[in-house]
Parts: sequence; structure tokens; C-alpha cells
Amino acid sequence: MDSLRDFVTRGGIPVTMTLIIVNVVLFFAAFFSPNAAGPLLERFLTFQSPDWLAMPWTLLTYPLFSGGLFSLLFGCLFFWFAGGSLERSWGSGRFAGFLAGITVATSLSFALGGLIFHRPTPLLAGLSLPLDATIVAFCMLNPEEGFRYFFFTIRAKYIALIVTVWTLVSYGPIFGVFACGGIVAAFLYVKYGRSWNGIGSYQMPRRVSRGPDLRMDSRPARPAFRTTLDGSPAQRSAFDFAGRWKDWQERRRLEKLWKNSGFSSSEAEWRDDEKRRK
Repeated sequence: MDSLRDFVTRGGIPVTMTLIIVNVVLFFAAFFSPNAAGPLLERFLTFQSPDWLAMPWTLLTYPLFSGGLFSLLFGCLFFWFAGGSLERSWGSGRFAGFLAGITVATSLSFALGGLIFHRPTPLLAGLSLPLDATIVAFCMLNPEEGFRYFFFTIRAKYIALIVTVWTLVSYGPIFGVFACGGIVAAFLYVKYGRSWNGIGSYQMPRRVSRGPDLRMDSRPARPAFRTTLDGSPAQRSAFDFAGRWKDWQERRRLEKLWKNSGFSSSEAEWRDDEKRRK
């Protein structure tokens, strides 16, 4: 359990890693038990409009179960990229709320479409639609970042547009608009929620005023950039996957060095050691 907890919390993205692990575990449960676990998971976790009133938890649980292998692989990979980046920036609690919000917004949008057209909606399962909304939110926060694909570079704002159009086309002319419910919720959250405001800033501690402050600029100090693990004074690009991989390897190396050093990682244990030395 300690090893599992360390694996989930490593990298500072426990919500992202937990969702990926649950998807993998449930997929293999359905794969090795197609006659028992498969139909059961599909019945009680996926979302479809005629049954959601009897099973309201499916509004939130459909991303936990992916029916296909390719959707599982690519969904988990891109969710690790985009979702992990948002979770590091916003924090796990705020990212979990965002993820729950876009998940429920998508399913409620499909339910509304089913009521309007008086027909059952497509089955919702897997990370595809919440992932589309997550990618749009990620691209809105980094609109001018370039993503190199073979010989040309495409900016993140155009990736968000491509993902939105792909979602519209994938679900057809009727439910394509309703499939974008989570994307619309992500857009509104990033555009008007200002959830990223103040992240990375540094606030000077308050002090008792002892007279007028004669400094020309009394604003709190704010770092111009964040340094990477290797000490280079440049912030990692949002699409610098190779650099992030190097950071992850360096973080693992430092963790191993710390564990093998014999130093105590707990403040209470350190105090106990200090008392014994005295």
C-alpha cells in the first residue's frame, strides 16, 4: 500500500493517476471476465439517458470505464499530459472539482438532448469527452504555445478548435452540439472563473507599519520564472514533453538518493533524534 500510495502521489498529480489506474483496472476486469464483470460494469457505470434518473451516479462515473483498448491507451496518455499539467498548476482539489464539473456538464447536456429529441442518447463511457474538455482548458491557458508535429508547428489555440470540431463531427448532427457541453463548461470556467489567477505569485509577509514607505515600488515581489530541476533558468514549455520527462527522471533520482541517505523525512522523527543526541 505504501508503494501504491507513492506511485499515485509521485509527480504531484494524484487525481490524474487515480483516474488512470481505475480505468486500467476496470478494463482488465471486463477483459478477463467478459460475461460477468463486463456487462455489470457497463450497466452500472456508463451513462445513457433513459436510465440516468434511476442511476444518477452514472452522471459522474462514466469516465471510469473504457470499453476499447485504443480508447483506453490514447485516452490515458493524453489525459496524463493535459490533466496532469492542469493539476500541477491548479492543485489537486481544484482540478478534481473542475473534472467533476465538466463530467456532469457533459452527461446533463446529453440528457437534455435526449429530452428534446425524444430518443436515447449514445452510450457515454471512457475518458474521451472529459478529455476533450480538459485539452480545451489546457490550450486556453497556453494559447500561443507551439506543438511540433513532424515538419510543422501548430499552436495550442488551433488544437482546441480542432478538438471541438472533432467532437461535433464524431457524434453526428443531432448530438454533436450536446457532446460539447463539457467543452463549453471548461471554456466558461477558464474564461470567467479566473481559477489560475495568482498561481506562482509570491506574497510578502505583512508587517506593522512604522511610518510612510519611501520606496518607489512597494508591490509584492513576483518571480519572473520558475527554475527547472536541473537548475536552468527557463520555465518548461507546456509541450516540452522531453524536458518534463528529464525532470521526472531527475526527481526519481533525488528521491532514491534521499531514501538511501538514512536521513529522517519526518519532522517528529527528527526531533526525537535530536533529543536522543542531547
